[in-house]
Amino acid sequence: MTGHPEAVLARELALCYTPLCLVTDLDAGIEEGAGVTMDEVFRVFGANIERLRTLMTDVVKALPSQRECFCPHVLDGMKLPLELP
Repeated sequence: MTGHPEAVLARELALCYTPLCLVTDLDAGIEEGAGVTMDEVFRVFGANIERLRTLMTDVVKALPSQRECFCPHVLDGMKLPLELP
């Protein structure tokens, strides 16, 4: 999976964007062995739910009340939309 489409859309909307992922298949791309089953993926995901909740709670609490980043201004100076003949 990739976060590229979401990052592009966030940039177009001048939004802040940070990906957050839970790795559930540590042998992805490795050709040796039996690989993992869907049950194993769900087990690892389930084991990480509480960590995800804690992380999300901490991140939301740490967000500033005012944005102090350049994200709202990334499109400043651009001429949008492009005019077609």
